[in-house]
Amino acid sequence: MMSFYSGSLLITSLSSLALGIFVYLKGTGSTRNRMLALFSAALFIWCFGQFMGEMAAAKEVILFWTRAGLAGAIFLPIFFLHFIFSLVEKRENKLLGTVYALGLLLLGLDFTPLFVADVTPALSFRFYPKAGVTYPLFALFILGCFGFGFYLLFKSYRQAFGAKKNQILYVILASLIGSLGGATAFLPVWGIDFPVLSHFALPLYLLIAVYAIVMHHLLDITVIVREGLIYSTLTVLFAGFYVLAILVTNYLLSHLVVFDPTLAIFLVVFVSVLVFQPLRDNVQKWVDRLFYQGEYRYQKTIDDLSNENRQLFRSLLQADKLAALGTISAGMAHEIKNPLASIKGMTQVLEENLADPKFIKKYQDLVCRQIDRMNNLVEKLLRIGHPPGLTLSQLELNEVIEETLSLLSEQCKKKGIRIDLEPGKLPQMEGDCEQLEQLFMNLILNAIQAMPEGGVLCIRTSSLSSSLLCVEISDSGIGIPDDRMDRIFDPFFSTREEGVGMGLAVAYRIVKEHGGEIQVESKVGKGTTFKLWLPLQPKRSA
Repeated sequence: MMSFYSGSLLITSLSSLALGIFVYLKGTGSTRNRMLALFSAALFIWCFGQFMGEMAAAKEVILFWTRAGLAGAIFLPIFFLHFIFSLVEKRENKLLGTVYALGLLLLGLDFTPLFVADVTPALSFRFYPKAGVTYPLFALFILGCFGFGFYLLFKSYRQAFGAKKNQILYVILASLIGSLGGATAFLPVWGIDFPVLSHFALPLYLLIAVYAIVMHHLLDITVIVREGLIYSTLTVLFAGFYVLAILVTNYLLSHLVVFDPTLAIFLVVFVSVLVFQPLRDNVQKWVDRLFYQGEYRYQKTIDDLSNENRQLFRSLLQADKLAALGTISAGMAHEIKNPLASIKGMTQVLEENLADPKFIKKYQDLVCRQIDRMNNLVEKLLRIGHPPGLTLSQLELNEVIEETLSLLSEQCKKKGIRIDLEPGKLPQMEGDCEQLEQLFMNLILNAIQAMPEGGVLCIRTSSLSSSLLCVEISDSGIGIPDDRMDRIFDPFFSTREEGVGMGLAVAYRIVKEHGGEIQVESKVGKGTTFKLWLPLQPKRSA
């Protein structure tokens, strides 16, 4: 006769498999989706192995299925960590390679007595794994993977803003549920009497992560609260329905009819699928009526908010560019005055030298050269005022930085700022030249404004690998207080009273649109360093 515990294992394993297939089909090209799908597949193997162990009678068969299930459990922390790396966009191929290698080593030990020595009765379980000498290493491996995953999540949460910040927060909550519940699976191994909640908690983690990332992308936290209420209510109702169905099935099997227990479980699952959508619709109406005073048309709200936010953000980008125009206007005026002064000086003596062919030739060359110089300056000024739109082309990153510096060099001279440019030998990269000029202009302006009494502006470029460039922009200015570091990339947040608060937000957007990363290090009174990593070939926008 199938027990409640074994039945729940079967349902959890099948649900995890179905959920993994769904996640994979929703985004086959996304590493994030692939890792969630693999996590779901590993969860299926773990729970199904436990289920088969519960159904088996011979001890040797139970031991085999226990080890088979643990093969899936070994890869749960690996796929979790790889998923977190993908979520926070961290590139650490060597570390992930080490984690996978350790997982394969544990997998090789899994079917030996060194990992699971035996299966014996433990507490309320008919059979449970008896730890071998290497089993504690498995526990440490899981602790290390989940611990480092949480470290990355919390670190990224501090630096993120907007929808990304909400997304990471939701994954943190889901991960806490999954990891704390999963930890209970180890307790009976060491004789600790505590309910094992792993096969309930880990699917809940998976469901929350999938729903948050794949379905709604956390565009509106109200939607998440609402949907969380709906699915939490459904979970409670289905748990009650399942318990009732198992009790009724057990009664029928033991008293009234002869029936295959496995078929009974599949009937319960089939009925659950049939009643899910009608039950969800009714629960949704109840939640809307209780918490939102009527039907909450969240998809329409998301579309409306997205359109409004898109227009607002474009307006803010334009405002930021116009603010940048005002800041660099003094430097531009100086650059234009120089060629005008040269032309004026030559023109004043032109009448006296009309008969001199050498003077006339020199005058023509100077006028053409200076007019071209002014024309280039005006074109740069006009490009800054254009609306954003990523147009990729081959470019020299050092040249982009040097051209941006030429527009701001007069600002630096007036403030007594020394420019220390250390260009490395870089290959050509693919990027949007205008957007990158805006990026470096915002960061360099930020550095200039941080040094009101003068200082040193240092810009270094280097090639980290065959596919990644690095740029460091450092100043010796006032620095950023620790309590403000988490918000410097937030729109409207500025450390200066007269600041608009969009310069660094725009810089962050441009770096992300190019598929890069940006980090900041700062000490009050000593200065600030912005580090940028830009790929040679960013993914083109769809």
